[in-house]
Formats: sequence, structure tokens, C-alpha cells
Amino acid sequence: MSDILREVDEMMRADRMNSLWQQHGKTILLGIGAIILGTALNSGWMAYKSHQAQIQTTAIIDAMKSDNPVSSLKDLTTSLKGSGRAFAALDAASLALDSKNYDDAIAMYTIAQQDKSAAQDLRDIATLQKVSIMLDHSEDAKAEDLLAELKPLLANTKSAWRLRALLVSAMVKAHKSKDYQGALDDLAVLSADQTIPPSMASQVSALQDVYQSRLGK
Repeated sequence: MSDILREVDEMMRADRMNSLWQQHGKTILLGIGAIILGTALNSGWMAYKSHQAQIQTTAIIDAMKSDNPVSSLKDLTTSLKGSGRAFAALDAASLALDSKNYDDAIAMYTIAQQDKSAAQDLRDIATLQKVSIMLDHSEDAKAEDLLAELKPLLANTKSAWRLRALLVSAMVKAHKSKDYQGALDDLAVLSADQTIPPSMASQVSALQDVYQSRLGK
């Protein structure tokens, strides 16, 4: 009896599948075709991106080996795209900073910072470095302008650079506008963060002592 029921069940399944194919066969074929085409396009796009990344990496390495790497990398920022442009700008800024050419470093960090096609982490580190240099070497830089630069980074709780941005924010407030209470508020947020690295925790503690003593004067 069970064999008969099994055969009947299989026949009913076959009938249902045949009916389904008659009604929706073209749609099913189109769907399968779309999946295959999508997979092929995605594979092609990934291969293209990998090839482009190799080309851009080679161009950056060649520029850094040139007689004037800062100038060569600067030229690359006009032709490269996405993260390649940001990396070229960051490398140029780092080399300019090593040579104490702060204006060029700021200019290069600005290019990386404003490149919306670059990865957000690259834009964040460019912002942080730019503000830090301006804090140390641009006497005309105003506290409100530097804090405005940091504001988007500070608002991005997912940024890997947010904690460092809070530290820089505190220093901007203290050293540019003598706002020691504002600086201490930023440091309090940092000291309460459980993920803060030990080296940064030491910096925070030292700055808290300094700013607290100045607040009392």
C-alpha cells in the first residue's frame, strides 16, 4: 500500500512541476539567465577593479622613486581615481611633512580629505593629520575652523580614528581658544572609553592634569 501511495505522490509532484513549467517556464529561464549574467558581470567588474588597483599601485611606487616624489605624487592625484588618488595624496603629504614642508602637506591632506570617491577611513586620517599640522604650525588657524573640520569625524562613531580625533579636539580647544573645560570634557569621554589604547590613556591622563591646573588659575 505504501508503494502505491508513493507512486501517486510522485505522479502528483510531476504533474504540478509540469503545470508550473507550462505557466512560468519563460520567467524561470529569464531569472536563471539574469543570475548567470549578474555573476559574470560581477566577476568581470572585480577583475577590472583588481587590474586598475595594480596599475595605480605601480604608478604610486614609480612616483615615489622619482627625483621629486612629492611633485610626482601630486601630479598623480589629478589622474588617479578613488582610493588610488587618496593614497597618492597621503604619501605626498607624508613626504612633505618629513621635509617640514607643512603647506604642501596640508594641501595634499586636503585633496585626500575632500575626495568623496575614496574610502572613508582614508578621508578621516587625512582630516586628522591636516588638523594636527594646522594646530602645530598654522598660527592663523582658528579654533572654530579646526573643530569644524573635525566635526564629521567626531560624529562618526564607527570611525577607527574617532578617539584620536577627540584627543586632537581637546588640544585645539585648550591651545587655540583656552577652553580648558571643553578640553577636559573631550578627555573625559576618552578616559571613559574601554577601548582606548594604553599609550593614549597615558596621554589623556597627562593632559587632564595640565588642563585641570590651568583651569584653576
